[in-house]
Amino acid sequence: MSEGSTGKGASKGRRGARHDVKAARASALAAAQVDLFAAPAPAPAAPDVPKQAVAAAPPATPAATLPDGDAGHGLDDQGARVLVFDTETTGTDPRQDQVIELCVQVGLGDDPEVHVWRIRPDVPIAPGAQAVHGISMDDLVDCPPFAAIADEVRALLSSADVLVGYNMRFDVDMVQAEYQRLRQPPLDLDGVLMVDPYRLWVRSEPRSLVDAHKRFAGGDFGDAHSAEADVAATGRVLQGMRASFGVGALSWEALADHIDPERRARIGGTQHLMWTEDGDVVVGFGKHRGRPLAELAAGPDAGYLRWIRSKDFPDFVRDACDAALRLSPADLRGWLHERFGPAPDLSGDGGASS
Repeated sequence: MSEGSTGKGASKGRRGARHDVKAARASALAAAQVDLFAAPAPAPAAPDVPKQAVAAAPPATPAATLPDGDAGHGLDDQGARVLVFDTETTGTDPRQDQVIELCVQVGLGDDPEVHVWRIRPDVPIAPGAQAVHGISMDDLVDCPPFAAIADEVRALLSSADVLVGYNMRFDVDMVQAEYQRLRQPPLDLDGVLMVDPYRLWVRSEPRSLVDAHKRFAGGDFGDAHSAEADVAATGRVLQGMRASFGVGALSWEALADHIDPERRARIGGTQHLMWTEDGDVVVGFGKHRGRPLAELAAGPDAGYLRWIRSKDFPDFVRDACDAALRLSPADLRGWLHERFGPAPDLSGDGGASS
């Protein structure tokens, strides 16, 4: 990318030129119904992402002077610059969790240009998230923080005419939250066409019980939406899914783990407290999610445990916080194991037999 493509001193004329180009392309793409995926229905429009005022946002590069210096780079046969992107994160809450990997592919061709960033967060990675993407804190020790790549990411994503992502509302929200934490304006996605293959799939193949029965059990079923008929249909759908998805040999326990990877880590069936692979108990929610009880109790954030203890949380959660405040780390571990039993096997192998 050429230097200065995201400079804050760019003229208002350049910003206006960018929006004129995007408006013209958006109109042309809308007229063509943006059939990038040969969908039978029109593609989703930009309102999938909340509109936000970004008067102070650093202007992205106009399509005529793309960051790599090639005016035609990444344009498809409709003349649109298509970017495909995805994130990996420390968890699922944009208010607390952070982006740790971001990838942007330019175009939909066979040999596209790809940009990948790994990012060092300042919050822990949730065990369930790590089980999905396999990225650990150790993998990110030498990576830059998001602040170091924020301008480059902004310039690239803002250059899109069409932004493609799978279940992309989550990814967009996570990236926008990063800019909010930096006290920077959000990405200017006004006029960018948002195309989500997941939403296209759901729209093209509805997911109601009636639709699931047609696909996995075959045909309609009578008295749909009566409880008795729905129960019978649900059982047939599950059997069909187990066969179709190749999970028929899994035990019920392994199937439950497959559907809900964090199931074993949760204590008491809620997200409040969770086991780690090391046998520690960590807070599973809020601003201190992922931090061990013993660590919180021994440090300047012990007041957080006292706050939990004083509020209307489940009794076992308040009891654990109270124990953490009273006991040494070694005694707390013993108390937790006596109260909640031995730490579960979180290796991913437990319950895998049929």
